[in-house]
Amino acid sequence: MKLSQLNFFCTVVEHGTIAAAAERLHCVPSNITTRIKELEEELGASLFSREKNRLLITPQGRLLYSRATQLLQLAQETKELFVHDAQPQGVLRMGALDVALTQHLPPHIVRYRRTHPKVELHIRPGHSFQLERLLVEGELDLIVTDGPIEHPLLASSLAFNERLVLITPKEVRETADELNTLELYVFGKNCYYRHQVDQWISERIKPRAMLEIESYPTILACVSAGLGFACIPESILNSAPDVHAHLNSRALDELPSSDIYYVWRKQHTSPLVENFMRK
Repeated sequence: MKLSQLNFFCTVVEHGTIAAAAERLHCVPSNITTRIKELEEELGASLFSREKNRLLITPQGRLLYSRATQLLQLAQETKELFVHDAQPQGVLRMGALDVALTQHLPPHIVRYRRTHPKVELHIRPGHSFQLERLLVEGELDLIVTDGPIEHPLLASSLAFNERLVLITPKEVRETADELNTLELYVFGKNCYYRHQVDQWISERIKPRAMLEIESYPTILACVSAGLGFACIPESILNSAPDVHAHLNSRALDELPSSDIYYVWRKQHTSPLVENFMRK
């Protein structure tokens, strides 16, 4: 069944005769007659009763007309989804680090919602390596994660500046002996920051215990209470000024950059992705 057949049929119903429908569609009457006969054969039903020069729609024809008009309207709306002057539409699936979602992305998301109200924006949090895997597998269109990414299928560009800072209780000096008496709070091994922390402590520090706590507010609370130390993004620390009086902090400049990048698949760029990354 073709949309053109349904269009011929509906036009005949609406104009009453094949001649009138042919004039409306700028075609010869025999073309319409042929298409309607093909449609009747395909459906196994008579759509019109023929009385001399008159066509009377049958009950089956009325049912088809109600459905066909809906299909034709839907087809027209579908054609108009991506016309040049229309507002962008689509379903954009994005993943982001927790620090990006809480500290950096909210203004960008607000701008995007205002300028792209017809785009369905779905955002899921995740760890660095998990997000990269989902992007490669096509589950996500864009991720906001650690970078730059070196991968044959992926491209990246700088999104936000970030760095890790060491936080310790106020009364603790940053010496290996004192840090070794404390707990170290880290995220799971799917987190790139965790790998950086592991690298930093590998040769100089052996904390009393290493606990995976995937919540920055909880980590800040534990360190403020004097229980342990951690390495967290600087923007997280800056967003919690009430804990500064209870902490010592310094940037871990000896570690690689912790900047956050937009990452996407090289062969699957989209205006929706490009517009989100626009400053």
